[in-house]
Amino acid sequence: MHLPKFRSAFLAGALLGVVAPILSLASHRFAEHVAGGRGAFLWLSGIFLLATDGHEHEPGAYATIAMSIGANMLLYAVVVSLLWCVGWVLRAWRASLRDGTTI
Repeated sequence: MHLPKFRSAFLAGALLGVVAPILSLASHRFAEHVAGGRGAFLWLSGIFLLATDGHEHEPGAYATIAMSIGANMLLYAVVVSLLWCVGWVLRAWRASLRDGTTI
C-alpha cells in the first residue's frame, strides 16, 4: 500500500478544509436565489456562524466566517493526518506479517 508523504496528506486535508466551506457557501447562495433560502451551511466548524446572526454584512461577520474556515481547515488537516497515521501503522503491520517479525 502506497501512502503519500505526510506533508502532502496534511496539505491536502487543509485544502479540503478550505474548499468544503467555500463550496457550501456557494451552494447556499445558489439555493438562496433558486429555492428561496432553504440551503444549509454544512461544515464542521459552522457553529461559528451563529455569531453572525443579524450582522451578515458587517466586517466582524466576515472575520467570523474567516475564523470558521480557518478552524475547519485545521480540523480537516488534523483528521487527514490521523488517517495517514492509521494507514502507516496498518502498512507496517502488513509488512511485519510478510517478513515474520512482529510490531
